[in-house]
Amino acid sequence: MLKLYLTVILVIFYSLGMAQSMQILAVCKESGQSLPYVHVCTEDQTTKVQHYMVTDSRGLAEFNWTGPTVVSISFLGYQSIFDTVKTYQAKIKYQLKNTGFNLNEVVVTGHHEATPIDQSIYQIKVIDKDDIEKSAGQSLTDALSKELNISLSNDPSTGTGVKIQGISGDNVKILIDGVPVIGRVNGNIDLSQIDLSKIDHIEVVEGPMSVIYGSNALAGVINLITKQNLYSKWKLGAEAYHESSGTDNINFEGSAKINSHFLGLSLGRNFFGGFDIDPSDRTQTYKPKEQYHAGFDYAFRVKKMEIKNTIDFFNERLLDRGLLKQTPYVIEGKDTWFNTLRAGNHFSIKNVWGKHSSYTGIASYSFYQRTRLEYYKDMTSLNSVLSSSADAHDTTRFDAGLFRGVYAYETTNKKWLIQSGYDVNLEFGTGKRLKSSQEAIHDFAAFVDIKWDAFKNFTIQPGFRMAYNTKYKAPISPAINIKYQIKKVIWRGSYARGFRAPSLKELYLNFYDSNHQIEGNENLKAEYSHNFNSSISYPWQRKDFFVDWTLKGFYNQMENLIALVQIDPNNALGYRNENVGSFKSLGFQVQSDIKILPIVNFGIGFSRTGRTDYVKENEYLYSNNLNADLTFNLFKNTAHVSLFYKYFGEYPYYTNFGNLELNIMKPYHQMDIIASKKWFSNQLTISTGIKNLFDNIEIASNSSGGSTSSHGSSSAESPLVGWGRTWFVSLKYSFSKY
Repeated sequence: MLKLYLTVILVIFYSLGMAQSMQILAVCKESGQSLPYVHVCTEDQTTKVQHYMVTDSRGLAEFNWTGPTVVSISFLGYQSIFDTVKTYQAKIKYQLKNTGFNLNEVVVTGHHEATPIDQSIYQIKVIDKDDIEKSAGQSLTDALSKELNISLSNDPSTGTGVKIQGISGDNVKILIDGVPVIGRVNGNIDLSQIDLSKIDHIEVVEGPMSVIYGSNALAGVINLITKQNLYSKWKLGAEAYHESSGTDNINFEGSAKINSHFLGLSLGRNFFGGFDIDPSDRTQTYKPKEQYHAGFDYAFRVKKMEIKNTIDFFNERLLDRGLLKQTPYVIEGKDTWFNTLRAGNHFSIKNVWGKHSSYTGIASYSFYQRTRLEYYKDMTSLNSVLSSSADAHDTTRFDAGLFRGVYAYETTNKKWLIQSGYDVNLEFGTGKRLKSSQEAIHDFAAFVDIKWDAFKNFTIQPGFRMAYNTKYKAPISPAINIKYQIKKVIWRGSYARGFRAPSLKELYLNFYDSNHQIEGNENLKAEYSHNFNSSISYPWQRKDFFVDWTLKGFYNQMENLIALVQIDPNNALGYRNENVGSFKSLGFQVQSDIKILPIVNFGIGFSRTGRTDYVKENEYLYSNNLNADLTFNLFKNTAHVSLFYKYFGEYPYYTNFGNLELNIMKPYHQMDIIASKKWFSNQLTISTGIKNLFDNIEIASNSSGGSTSSHGSSSAESPLVGWGRTWFVSLKYSFSKY
């Protein structure tokens, strides 16, 4: 026994003596930049014991070397490396070669699991975290403003709305981690209310996604994917942003990993002091506002299951100052405060059952509340008194419940993938601006799509959606997607039949402020559509030179289009939601993205969109856009200088203020120049630059009469495009512990 005891002790001491710490450094061969989150597996050739690791933010992974060891290194978008380390080295540097253009991007929109973008059956545009950082994006407005086939409209009171392929915001579904964002005002989600500080990337699907996402997805889906801390023990970050327009933002975030538990917290405040085209009066064209946002995440991940709960909160106070009113005794101004409150609690579960099936479920509750309070302010004493008129104040609230589940099954030979699911959307509205003070509309749906790899490189995915709406008869909505690949050339095509029931706001809400008098219409009919999309892409690579070329085309036809129609020729603000007939849009886009590693990224694109107006259903009005971006990566990819350019061609549209009139908004150019530098092992990022270099504020129209109001037709546009040339500076700091 003594000999056995001594032998064991000697073996232990020998093993400890032989075990030496060894570091693995993973870097990009083309740029020389370290690669975080690279997967590393080591196997001792003697004991056959394996260890799995992930590189930290510096690209480092560490293990105990006890003898000859096989090392396997893999990272999506790069060639894998296999090596045998026969002798001890304190640090080994491995250079991973980039295998293609954008192959490191994965998408989740419309899929049961994360899928490489080149394997997706949908044509998806990804705005990744590098794009957001290089453009100094603060809100969703900044992220989408530079994209083709996406147009934004500015309303001084209700914020920024979006169109995709010429179709307005009511038919664009905006999601955060698959959960719809509620709170449309005048038909749009205000994109300036969606902060990007906790967003990892944005996935944009142009074209119909009605089968999977239902109503409000006729034009497309914008899905914002939040950041996730998968590897760090804890992570802290802060950002301060100042812009000469009077914008001051500050954000904090933190996360921790405790075994299988993950916690995240984010806080932020955004402030904008307002901007006025005519500073001689008290009113302001762009209203001053203050926003607060907060979020808390908890996730439990074990093996192939994830349970996650997210709580989010948003509050905005917007001030609408009126003109001065002078009497012999007092000088007073009317101040109207609009307070927006949006909050939600979202629960999700992802579970993989065996090798071939999985289930994803979401249960969510959200509410949106907008309060209007009117004050009279004595300009001598600066005291404010709440208006005694009951009509000057109101609170409107909307509550939404979502229950969604998707079951996916893939056959053993991977030729068939079946997705089936349910989708329950419940919406309630209360407030005196609603015709009955309390209204509700619900939608219950089931859907299925079948993905079939019919033969090599050819995939077809038919599907349909059946729904029951509590106020409208919903038809069966079919769709089909096709993908065909010849070598590196990928063609995608799709057709979908869309259906959209009018929202509670369109049906019942009477919306009034200083710029709007919009009536709901409970007699509205549902919208129907046919949507066709096609694209062809070709990625080409030669050594360090990458080119990704894409051509897209689309055609949309909608019936029973809902638009704002002037109801009183003597009241320039009086409108009502009406079904105005059919709407069509068609167009194409060509885009080329070029990378010359490790220095240059360049992209250029052109789009042409035609659309009809309900007043002339067979006459297409065309507009052209061109965009370009150029980025120089310097100092081993730790510094960037970027130029973003977009040309907006002539934009024709009709107005009908007693007389039908064709207006043409004049063309204009938009440009931002931004530079950034990372310091202290990429922990500190300092960015600065100039936005709206050409000083655009209001774009003139050549109309001989009428108005360029944003109301009066389905395609009318606001002439307001910005608050002029500004400069900014941003400081961002992040620190991780592995």
